[in-house]
Amino acid sequence: MASLNSLEALFKPKSIAIIGASPDSKKLGGRPLNYLQRNGYRGQIFPINPNYNEISGLKCYSSLLDIGEEIDLAIISLPSKLVVNVLKQCAEKGVKAAVIFSSGFSEIGEAGRKLQEEMTAISKKSGMRILGPNTLGMFNLKSGVFATFSTILEKQTPLKGNIGFVSQSGAFGSHVFTLARQNFIGLSHFVATGNESDIDVADCIEFLAEDPDTDVIACYMEGIKDGKKLINAFKLAAKKKKPVIAFKVGKTNAGQRAALSHTGSLAGSDQVFNAIAKQYGVYRAETIEEFIDAAYACSMLPLPKGDKTAVFTVSGGVGILLADQLTEASLTVPEPSIEVQQQLSDLLPIAGVKNPIDTTAQLNTRQYLLQDFMEIVLSSGEYDSAIVFLAFSGLYPEHAQNHIRSVSNIAKKYKETPIITVSLNSEDSKKSFMENRLAVIEDPSRAVNAMKALKYFSQFYKEESETARIDGMNGLSFDNLPTVLTEHKSKEILKQIGIPITREQLAATLAEAKIMAREIGYPVALKGMSPQILHKSDKGLVQLNITNEEELEEKFTFIKQQISQVENAVFEGILVQEMLSKDSVEMFIGANQDPVFGQMILVGLGGIHIEVYKDAVMRKAPISEETAEEMLDELRSKALLKGFRGSAPRDLKALSRVVAKFSQFISTHDEIEEIDLNPIMVHAEGEGVTVADALITLKKKALSNIQ
Repeated sequence: MASLNSLEALFKPKSIAIIGASPDSKKLGGRPLNYLQRNGYRGQIFPINPNYNEISGLKCYSSLLDIGEEIDLAIISLPSKLVVNVLKQCAEKGVKAAVIFSSGFSEIGEAGRKLQEEMTAISKKSGMRILGPNTLGMFNLKSGVFATFSTILEKQTPLKGNIGFVSQSGAFGSHVFTLARQNFIGLSHFVATGNESDIDVADCIEFLAEDPDTDVIACYMEGIKDGKKLINAFKLAAKKKKPVIAFKVGKTNAGQRAALSHTGSLAGSDQVFNAIAKQYGVYRAETIEEFIDAAYACSMLPLPKGDKTAVFTVSGGVGILLADQLTEASLTVPEPSIEVQQQLSDLLPIAGVKNPIDTTAQLNTRQYLLQDFMEIVLSSGEYDSAIVFLAFSGLYPEHAQNHIRSVSNIAKKYKETPIITVSLNSEDSKKSFMENRLAVIEDPSRAVNAMKALKYFSQFYKEESETARIDGMNGLSFDNLPTVLTEHKSKEILKQIGIPITREQLAATLAEAKIMAREIGYPVALKGMSPQILHKSDKGLVQLNITNEEELEEKFTFIKQQISQVENAVFEGILVQEMLSKDSVEMFIGANQDPVFGQMILVGLGGIHIEVYKDAVMRKAPISEETAEEMLDELRSKALLKGFRGSAPRDLKALSRVVAKFSQFISTHDEIEEIDLNPIMVHAEGEGVTVADALITLKKKALSNIQ
């Protein structure tokens, strides 16, 4: 992770050199100079172009090395073939940061990739931070820094705000900026990261998390190069209580590669990012509208203390819509107390007072009716948030100003209660809402999504920060075992780290199997062990409910013959295993090595139905027992664990302990590619859990002390 001040020269430069500057404000080299002068940048500007002596009233230099002053930021607008040599000059000059507009690098193929690698090497050697290449650039509204060639600024004056916006796509960034500007939403920073030869999205999130002018961070992401770095940035933003809203598109190759077990088939890359976002408090938007609305709401409103929402509406139909969608978003729409209902009825006998609270069209004829209704409801302390639906009132100046005044008075009095107004608006009324620091959205469904985002962050920040302990998990050395371990060797590893497994022993001969069966007690199961045969049931290597020695002899001989018929299969022995008689729910615990984020842990409904229901929850390892409990509570099948139709509740505490311990183990062993514990039998409350089967896949080395 970059140091916290490493991007100061990019976002807050005291001097800027424009290499490839042009007197034509329509050209790439002319736009940043025009924007800097037009928007009042107070630092020094040095145009560089050997074809001019002066540009826009400023002395123009032939070369960067001709400038006698220190340069914080260089803006480079040159053909790609010239960029590397100019960067070398920047490094020689001691330039601290560079923005490279030029394209023709890794995005065009191998030749461009090699050029970009040279740029990255210059950055690492000199310490100069590079934004780009192939970037639209950036701007910082407070300092008046505009290192961009975007045409969106030619006719639009940016609005200052408290949202920092980072995008891996320049065109997408321009589109979102324009939509925000049309809705009078301001930004603190805008940055398009381009090809990310050096500075990436994580660097920008880290900077914005520390920036005093930024309260909310909005990110558009297509791909992630360094998962650990991004997680650290998310952690810093969460620590600073700065909401991060992500609009993530595209997938890594993790979800496309072939999987050797069930876990791999479940752990696609998009699911991994969802898990990372949830674990580290990032709200993932699904549409551009939700992306903008969530960032806007978080920038304008306090976070609700709970999930109870009051709905004020001039339309009974929209009230029903809001009640449905709020409920689906895990917000509640409870009825007010009898006392509050009576006060509302006294105020307007024809009103609906159950919540949604239907004020009817009388709202537009009685000047203070909305304010009075909201005062009665919110003063009761029974609600944590409010949505006010005013239909198209914002299109009529007299109604709009009255409603704005009413909502404003209430918002000032109940500062800890987020209030979103829904109304179609003229440009003047929309501007008036913003000037009064009131959140207004034109569509009720979008307002629900915005409120959902507020509740998401409120809930996340309430949870105590957890650092899962990692104890005693590093005592196993890795060497000299096959890439894929049999059930026996896999469970021996689990046993050493304290995870409960079935009572079992490995028999090399029939005589040994008989002795072991007597020790364990009939009935038993027999499982043939061969590193070359991983799907034992397909080859008849699993024989269950063996009740006596005659049956054991028959099944032992059969299993051994089956293994001998598989070409190159090595006979490791036959596992004699207890038959679990306790009533249990079959779950699975798995781990998958994601190429971007590392070890991910999954827990879900197990047994033979794992691929049918695909009911699993994922997190980045390691996790605590508390997080494990949260994962179990997110499962669709959680009712099976809590007691279903008279069945006993299962031992969720024991299962959570095993999940946490398992996560700690895998987080300290990158040699592990993948693990499946399936099924893990969850017994009745207080009776623990038992791993009945397991499979471990290693990258290249294995555990040498497992005999």
